[in-house]
Amino acid sequence: MSIPVQNLYHLLTYAWDQLEEAKTVAVTAEPSDSLLDLLTRVLVQGTTHILKCGLARDYVPETELTGRLRGKLLLSDSIRQQTLSKARAWCTYDELSHDVPVNRLLKATLHHLLTAPKLAGKLRWEVRSLYVRLADVTLLPVSNVRVFDTVKLHRHTAYYRLLLSVCQLIHEEVMLTQQNGERLFRGFSGNEKQMATLFERFVRNFYRLRQKEFAVSAEQLTWALTPDSNAANDLLPQMRTDVSLSADTRKIILDCKYYKQALKTHYDKEKLISGHLYQLYAYVQHARLQDLARPVEGLLLYPAVNSSFQHTYSLNGTPHHLRVATLNLNQPWQQVENDLLALLTPLQPYKN
Repeated sequence: MSIPVQNLYHLLTYAWDQLEEAKTVAVTAEPSDSLLDLLTRVLVQGTTHILKCGLARDYVPETELTGRLRGKLLLSDSIRQQTLSKARAWCTYDELSHDVPVNRLLKATLHHLLTAPKLAGKLRWEVRSLYVRLADVTLLPVSNVRVFDTVKLHRHTAYYRLLLSVCQLIHEEVMLTQQNGERLFRGFSGNEKQMATLFERFVRNFYRLRQKEFAVSAEQLTWALTPDSNAANDLLPQMRTDVSLSADTRKIILDCKYYKQALKTHYDKEKLISGHLYQLYAYVQHARLQDLARPVEGLLLYPAVNSSFQHTYSLNGTPHHLRVATLNLNQPWQQVENDLLALLTPLQPYKN
């Protein structure tokens, strides 16, 4: 599934829950941009903004052989090295410095990009010019992307959040090939499992941020079953929704399915994917038993880049419905958002 680069970036900013930060670094993809190019543009513009506002600083420990006492005297080291007779001593003290973890990760990513062969020439020059401006920051290559999870941001460094997310994605995707040592951008959009998680987080955060009618959550439903033993109970899988939207008079259970095709061909006829429909039906049946006062709507949502459809099915004798719809990601982003909001429009009574 080929999603336009600019739209993929919007998906990321919603999934990362960093929409406000993205407004500060408003970047538009060039027609020929790859995802790596666009992420680099974000990093370049964001780093330039940070340099103008001032790099993050913090107190870091320094050790120095000095002729004047400063901070804490390291007496044992000074005696062992016989520096006191020369009127000098080893001291340790805290120094306000730019050489802090967030800046080291930023510099490591800029260096990482300089070795990516498919990066556009003008972007490479911009990356190099920013890299040089971080001369007082230590270059420490990132050997494990989990280091990003250990970074703690506070009020004065919160504006690094988006850039660190971009840095982490670049380190995850620009992989060192074993054959010749070149760095190649793997491009996660071809990884269906990774994209499925991204799509689910995007949809959930979009509805949390863009509308106020519904409370938004990932909800765990309770099985309407009575097991005959603890062992039987332990075997029951969790029934957890991707997105639950709850209002006083309506409830929508939304199941996000990132599949290349929303329909399967069976004997030359297109059909819905049965397993997906069974799962959504089970969610709706259990949800309505837990709250008899509100109608429940189940919605299967598939991304699409070529075509769109929406079909509704009423549960016989009840006010509940199932819907199957696609979201066209190959259109201007504002229309993508409009289509998502339109899915919340109350269903009209079906007329035969």
